Amino acid sequence: MAKSQETVAEQPSSPGGIPEWNVASPDFEADPAVVFGTLPNGMRYAIRRNTTPPGEAVIRFNVRVGGRDETDAERGAAHFVEHMAFNGSTNIPEGELLAMLERLGLAFGADTNAETSLDYTTYKLGLPNTDEETVDTAFMVMREMAGNLTFDPAAVERERGVMLREAQDRNDVNRRRAADYLRTALPGTPLGERVTADAERIRGISAQDLRAFYQAYYRPDRATFVVVGDVDPVAIEAKIEELFADWQGEGEPRALYAAPDINPSAPAFSNFVDPATPEIIEIQTIEEWSPSDNTVASARDEVLRAIAGAVIANRINELSRSADSPTLGGQVTEQPLFRTATAYGLLIVAKDGQWQPTLELAERELRRAAQYGFTQSEVDEIKTNIETALRNAVAQADGRDSVSLADALITASLTNAVVTTPEVDLAFYQQIAPSITAETTSAAFARAFEDGPDIVHLSTKTPVEGGVQAIATVLATSAQVAVAPPAEAETVAFAYTDWGEPGTIVADERIEDLGIRTIRFANGLQLNLKRTGFEPGKINFAMRVGSGSSTFPSDVPGLVLMLPIFASIDGFEAHGPDELRRALAGRQIELTLSANNAGLVSEGATTPDDLLLQMQLLAARLTATGYREETRGQLTGVVPLLIENLRGAPIQVWSNAFNAVLSGGDARLGVADPVSLGNLSLDDLRQAIEPQLAQGSVALGLVGDFDEDAAIGAVAATLGTLPARPSRVEVGEPPRAVAFTGEAGPIVLTHAGQEDQGVLSLSWPSDDGQDLPDDLARDVLASVFNLRMTEILREELGAAYSPQAFSFSTTTYDGFGHITALVTTPAQDMDRTAEIIEEIAGGLTSEPVSADLLERARSPIREGFERAENINSAWTGLVAMAQSDPEELDRRRQRLDALNALTPQTLQRVAAQYLRAGQARQIRVVPE
Repeated sequence: MAKSQETVAEQPSSPGGIPEWNVASPDFEADPAVVFGTLPNGMRYAIRRNTTPPGEAVIRFNVRVGGRDETDAERGAAHFVEHMAFNGSTNIPEGELLAMLERLGLAFGADTNAETSLDYTTYKLGLPNTDEETVDTAFMVMREMAGNLTFDPAAVERERGVMLREAQDRNDVNRRRAADYLRTALPGTPLGERVTADAERIRGISAQDLRAFYQAYYRPDRATFVVVGDVDPVAIEAKIEELFADWQGEGEPRALYAAPDINPSAPAFSNFVDPATPEIIEIQTIEEWSPSDNTVASARDEVLRAIAGAVIANRINELSRSADSPTLGGQVTEQPLFRTATAYGLLIVAKDGQWQPTLELAERELRRAAQYGFTQSEVDEIKTNIETALRNAVAQADGRDSVSLADALITASLTNAVVTTPEVDLAFYQQIAPSITAETTSAAFARAFEDGPDIVHLSTKTPVEGGVQAIATVLATSAQVAVAPPAEAETVAFAYTDWGEPGTIVADERIEDLGIRTIRFANGLQLNLKRTGFEPGKINFAMRVGSGSSTFPSDVPGLVLMLPIFASIDGFEAHGPDELRRALAGRQIELTLSANNAGLVSEGATTPDDLLLQMQLLAARLTATGYREETRGQLTGVVPLLIENLRGAPIQVWSNAFNAVLSGGDARLGVADPVSLGNLSLDDLRQAIEPQLAQGSVALGLVGDFDEDAAIGAVAATLGTLPARPSRVEVGEPPRAVAFTGEAGPIVLTHAGQEDQGVLSLSWPSDDGQDLPDDLARDVLASVFNLRMTEILREELGAAYSPQAFSFSTTTYDGFGHITALVTTPAQDMDRTAEIIEEIAGGLTSEPVSADLLERARSPIREGFERAENINSAWTGLVAMAQSDPEELDRRRQRLDALNALTPQTLQRVAAQYLRAGQARQIRVVPE
């Protein structure tokens, strides 16, 4: 029988759970720090005081309505209503909302946003401060969205163009593949049809249609209001009651979506075909979704299935290492499908042309797991990781950010789940851990897959010969091949623990005003420490090595792009990646490697308990990077997939190419032609990075919750023991020069995406970033440019979904920088759009901007600077350079004053200097 989503909230209360939401649980108590409530009109709310970061707050307003609730005639209405929430209400005229919030420091997109899913709509505000004006304004905005939207026909017509542009931009292969998957997995539901936008329905829907949809579904008993941040819950609760108690729906409500029975009787097969798709296979079971029952028994079953999935993923990823493997790897997940069904099973990626052997491999590994189960060592590895994550969550509980807490509360309301504390989560796991064995995990997976998969979904570039029957035949034939039980893995001891005699400190000083301690070792290593209480139990680190991409070859594209991928799949000389995974089970460490203009960078987060191990890993990165043969084989399989991904969307082509193109083709700054990545080899990567890892100067920054003596000891025993290296200077000998291109006329790049997609950018040459006041003035000028583009191209003309402008500069390449305006638009509209952008630029040079526009542009930047003072990750890069680039410290000290000193006249002068008529270089990304 179909189940109406209206009944989700109608559960009996219990001593546990959330009585204020009528959510029951016999086993779990809700987080006592959260104030829950339900107004007489049925609107749920939740309030939690949280001071990470201090002085800020996050607001979420959710309505349980989405694309699945639309009739075919009103397809797209849920998303269109979300757009119109920003375009006029009873007390906020059209065009005023964003400006009003910008004056308070909220940036459109970053702090003011919304999302429409198939089963809900959520409006989001990030408040940079919690003074009365900001909070009251935010509450008023949300109240207007709840019940006072006006849907002026002229405003709807203007927004219709934005909706159509967004539909163009988001018509990518992933969305098309998801639509085909949902049509196959859930026939008889509208979900597959609602994933992609219907341009004709967007063109045809009227203001009256939107108002009717809004009034039918935006009802208080379907809404949840959440506030998390540095607020007084008592005062906030009073504001909620005062502002929302009178909200009543208008007219008759429409019933929410009722899911049909989900009970597949036979496996469904599908071959999704798209020239841009990777070859992806999904083999999954499909079951009916139901709200959480909040019991230990159900939660234990979920944990068992998750552990089983992690083991299978590890097995498949190990099999992907060999050069002749048909697969690039896979994952096993359990995920709800828009509160309609639950899918559990394998997603595996094949190398191009290798779908058949990959399907055979996937079938046999799933059958091996169902037939023989898992070994105790496999299960213990995942158990160790889970317990470590939960213990660290307890230690770091006071440092959780408000965004994640608020989003978790919204999810809990949608699913009727009890929001628990990290302490409760850990206690629950410790209660069930003894019962999690190889036998119980194997049995849980066998139950989940006892009837085989319900869907086999294959994505290929060209149709499979023989269609879905051929796919079914491959699966059936593979099932006749016997599989062997898994072998117990050998215990692995980490090989890089003994580094010899600890290094000697030769300098130890403090930078008092910034709270940074600087230490230099005899071998030239620079260690910089900043203790904070922002995130208890957490340490951010950044190691900077050598000269980075500035000394890469300028004619070998893709080194910067491929380096993080290489680091994620390679190991060390003594350990392959899978051995390393087993040896490091249960430890919170990271092993990244990337390149910026001035150094190779390994950065991430660890804990006080794992700091020594993290330092051992960094020392091994410098001295024992593997460059393993299996990595060579994996890269060979990854590169074609990467090329297709970059070529498949115009914004991907542009974002990876623009700096290379603007510098006349310098490969250190980007990839002008994705196809050129096919020439890149592991040897190219090794030649570019190994001299820097082996001999380059090193600086390390640590920021967070640590004992200074213990941290210094861990560094001394690892990085401090290495042979002497040069003392690090960030801005040393100038690298090979980079010059802004002198090429006249539009520079045309091509993409392999949809015919109606494209990207246009105009870039004016500016300067490097060494002059702080000028650099900041360009940033604010670009912000003003961005606001004007949004006002004209989006709000007035409906000609663009998300126009952007930004200023690019570095302190590495003398004189190289630019101010760029960017918009996604079809090729046929590029000439006119370029003219409009030039006109906007001309307006910025001809007269000073208003004081109001300046403040709207500057305020979010100012709030960002102030927010960064209390976030570990915002300090880490600066702390790492405290000795190697003291000028960066001065920039940090001076930037707020320099920002506040800017005037409209300053911006006009800077605009006249850089936004000169006829000087912009156009890049156009058009269909092949």
